Amino acid sequence: MKKPRRLIVGDIHGCADELAELLFRFKFMPGYDTLFSVGDIIGKGPKAREALELLRQFGARITLGNHEQHLLNAAALSPAKRTERHAFYLASLGKERDYWLDQISKWPLYIEEPDLIIVHAGLEPGIADPAKMRPKVLQNIRTWDGTGDNMNRQGEDPPWFECLGTAGASAKTVVFGHWAERGLVDLPRFKGLDTGCVYGKELTAWCPEEKKFHHIPARKAYAAID
Repeated sequence: MKKPRRLIVGDIHGCADELAELLFRFKFMPGYDTLFSVGDIIGKGPKAREALELLRQFGARITLGNHEQHLLNAAALSPAKRTERHAFYLASLGKERDYWLDQISKWPLYIEEPDLIIVHAGLEPGIADPAKMRPKVLQNIRTWDGTGDNMNRQGEDPPWFECLGTAGASAKTVVFGHWAERGLVDLPRFKGLDTGCVYGKELTAWCPEEKKFHHIPARKAYAAID
């Protein structure tokens, strides 16, 4: 039998059909292989609850994405203060809403393996220990302005992964999502997996043991790029 493999899936955003096809084509073996997700399971797409259920069935380890954080923030508000987007996020969990809110609240901001760091958006430059990094950076960073005040100035500031040294967590391969506009990142120490499935592009996963990306085309565009 082959060695156990790890499969790390990029931003799903409710694209449960594509996720199911990805797991099937990869021939994922529950209890033998290990499944990870960089977060943003919910939001924008049509089948958030089904995607969450698939990940539960396959025993996935999941990091907390910015859209899950929005969900938790919405749940903490009184109904009168919730926006239409808040209501959509909460409704997407279906009848098991309370169960999923409890589960999602326990997801970590990052997962550290002997050779990998798995995080939703990226790591904070200048800090070696991810436990000391700010949650808003781990969940939202794309570019780095030197302070983290504005982390999405594309074309003005460098990508965060160009600003890391080689010490601490950044010495490991960092696997992340969150940046659909940038698309696939395939560098020796950085693997970016958000390839915009919910926007009609593709769902991407990476297997470290195979050193290979796996892609499933989106069945349709479920949301407009914002």
